[in-house]
Amino acid sequence: MTVQGQLLDMLEAVAAALGGELRARLVFVGGCSTALLISDDNIMQDIRATDDVDLIVDLAGRVQWYQLVDMLQDRGFTISADEGPTCRLLLGDIKVDFMPLDGNILGFSNRWYKKAIATAMPHKLPSGLAINGITPPLFLATKLEAYIGRGNNDPLSSHDLEDILLIIDGREQLAAEVAIADADVRTFIAEQLASLKAHPDFEYLLHGNIKGPEGRVDIVSARLNAIVMAGA
Repeated sequence: MTVQGQLLDMLEAVAAALGGELRARLVFVGGCSTALLISDDNIMQDIRATDDVDLIVDLAGRVQWYQLVDMLQDRGFTISADEGPTCRLLLGDIKVDFMPLDGNILGFSNRWYKKAIATAMPHKLPSGLAINGITPPLFLATKLEAYIGRGNNDPLSSHDLEDILLIIDGREQLAAEVAIADADVRTFIAEQLASLKAHPDFEYLLHGNIKGPEGRVDIVSARLNAIVMAGA
């Protein structure tokens, strides 16, 4: 099975277990979402494997968090016994991270999660189940924000940047989508990508992650420049 197939199977399993009410409240984000956002079939084979599914949810305080956990346990999710993040539950062997917008609930968040929920786009999985997914511009913004927080200024070891380059490579229309995103989103993306381009390891990052025929790196570089210009 391809990596894309594995990711879609994970999304299907989690979506089915959630049920309709929770599917309507939650938004799928993170690396697993690349299976939904890449529009170039030739790039599908380069999708990065991941063993977790990330979702975001708007909750009002810790009481609602515990209520959500109870609902999830009723639907077959279990509390992880390992030393993983506090937001993690398990669905069989699938790690599922439920991340609240309010950083006070679990001690962390991402500044773009609220807008990601407000602008979520519907996706239909192969089974026919409908889920809410992050938009391509907000995918970039949340991944860039995550890199700022945990990347240690080391682009070569960042899965967040790997996912960003994959989406730029596999979604030709991305610059046009960023251009019509909210001003704060496109400005943030442009500033962070411009800063990344100035990093001394950027060319190594680009050449190390972009596969395909000769000239593909130039295409991705041009798309990245177009995204920066779209937010300028």
